[in-house]
Amino acid sequence: MKYCQKCKVFVAGEREFCPLCQQKMTVEEGFSVQEVFPEVPLLYKKHSLFFRILIFASIFAAVLSVFLNLVIPTEIWWSVFVVAGLVCTWISVAVAINKRRNIPKNVVYQVVVLSLLCVWWDYFTGWRGWSINFVLPILCLAAMFTLAIISRVLSIQLEDYLIHLIVSMIFGIIPLIFLLNGAVTITLPSLICVAGSLLSIIGLIVFAGDRMYTELKRRLHL
Repeated sequence: MKYCQKCKVFVAGEREFCPLCQQKMTVEEGFSVQEVFPEVPLLYKKHSLFFRILIFASIFAAVLSVFLNLVIPTEIWWSVFVVAGLVCTWISVAVAINKRRNIPKNVVYQVVVLSLLCVWWDYFTGWRGWSINFVLPILCLAAMFTLAIISRVLSIQLEDYLIHLIVSMIFGIIPLIFLLNGAVTITLPSLICVAGSLLSIIGLIVFAGDRMYTELKRRLHL
């Protein structure tokens, strides 16, 4: 530990000159300073063994599926679906861990990530339309209900999740685009999603219009 005779302070690190007065410091042997702030381990480090087991189990399942697919050949490479499913699962888990401190933002990110993964999966398997017929509207509806429930359970103020709620409502109107261009073959889930999004937006304007306008004005610096 270095010590500055002029400033009367101890300085950690390898620097030779005091960061305050630029005077050369002396070395004080056998002196240690405790950290002011405790070290907070990352989520991965805190549950390192658990995540290592999950990672190993995922790799084991992927390798085993490919091995069985090669040993017992079939007309379909089903092991590709197993590997892709594991990769998609870990992408979703990574997003959830990264945004775990902001639950509303986590919900919105999960809708985006899962929707894109499902559309990609649908396209990769020959495009049967299940991703936009069912998954997209169900995810959007689930996001709106989840945000509403979480806000009540955790007593989150409207201002803290308003932007994410509006984004999820806008996502709920996206199926209307697929309805209008004829991409959706089963219309009921999309119609329910669009109706739910429109009713949510109208309800938000009617019951919390002033708070919404004030918050948007503050966020957008208008």
